[in-house]
Formats: sequence, C-alpha cells, structure tokens
Amino acid sequence: MIPFRRTQLQSEAQFSFSCSRCLQCCQHKKIQVNPYEIARLAGNLAISTTDFIARYTTENGSFLKFDETNTCLFLGSDGCRVHLDRPLVCRLFPLARHLNSMGEEWFSELEPEEGCTGRYGSKGSIREYLEEQGTVPFTRAADSYLKLLWEMMDKLEDSGSGEEHGEELDNSPDEDEVWLDMDAAMRSYCSKREIPFPLDVEEKTRIHQNALQQWITKQ
Repeated sequence: MIPFRRTQLQSEAQFSFSCSRCLQCCQHKKIQVNPYEIARLAGNLAISTTDFIARYTTENGSFLKFDETNTCLFLGSDGCRVHLDRPLVCRLFPLARHLNSMGEEWFSELEPEEGCTGRYGSKGSIREYLEEQGTVPFTRAADSYLKLLWEMMDKLEDSGSGEEHGEELDNSPDEDEVWLDMDAAMRSYCSKREIPFPLDVEEKTRIHQNALQQWITKQ
C-alpha cells in the first residue's frame, strides 16, 4: 500500500499533478471496481458485464485482473486502452478519496511511487483536478452503491435474531448477479416486469440501484 504524504484534505486544498505517461501507476496495484465501473468498461469493449467479469476480473468481479507481470490487462503500448472509461481509482491517482457513513468526504495525497515521473504541484485544487479527470459520474455511482451496501449489511445484522430461530431471508438475491453482474440482474429484473432492457449505462445503473433498494426494503 502506498503511504500518504498528506491526508484529511478537503476539495479546495491546493494540489496539481501532471502525468508524464510513465505507466508506473498501471502496475503492481489492486483495482477494485463496482457495478457501474464494470458496466462502463464492458460497454467500452462492446461485451456484456457477464463476459467482462469472467474475462477481466478476479474474486467474482471485485477487482480487475492483472497479468503475470502484475500489469493491468488494459495497458497497451500507447497507454490505457480503456482510458475513456477507466475506473474511479485510476482517475483519482495520486489521490485517495475517503467517505464515511455520514457522507463526509476527504482526500489523501499519496507519496510518489518509485519510478513515477509525474510532477506534483500546487497550481490548482483537488476539486479542479477531479473535474479534469471526469470523476463526477463515478463518485456519484460509487457513493450510491456504498450506501446500498451499508443498508444491506444493516438489514442482515437485524435479521440475525430471526436466523437464530430458524428463519431465513426471503427473496435473497444471488450476490454475484445482483451486486456485480448488472446485465444479468437487469435481464432478470426487466423480464419479470416486462419492461425494455436499458442500453444506456446511466439508466441501467439507476434501475439496478432501484432494484437493489426494493430488495433491501422488503427484508
């Protein structure tokens, strides 16, 4: 894990970073992805989220797969092959974003990695850097899925007393399908309700999160 050089930073803190395309940040990492990021990457490759999870992720779709040299599978000779749809953690680098259960947000600046030739500075702010990296839809999706995860965990904890008496949760969703494989979840959800399958990633994400919220509320 890369240590922090500064932490507890607000979005208006002075910060700038100029990438020199040394590609160091695409190696020896563990990139976690959420359903929105998987859907964006799958769309970039014109494949389903089901295929993407099988071919390009590990731990049932939780992390991007790296090759035998510990290099991201999407790193090509000219750089990132899916740069337009790269995950949030890639957009944030060399920052880390933190969010607690109260919705309070802060940032940390990572120490320069050995071999990284990017230039750190203070010519702008963290907010400006995030805008340049197009993080808004990614942070919005990440926060929404995190909130749903917290709600689901709370529901499961509350159900503990029922389980002790031999009761089981009804309509428990398949974890991989509902949380990570958005296309599989939407095919099932839309088919049961006889509604058109959404093609737009933002609309698909909205319906996916609504489906998860409905399931959580019923528990």
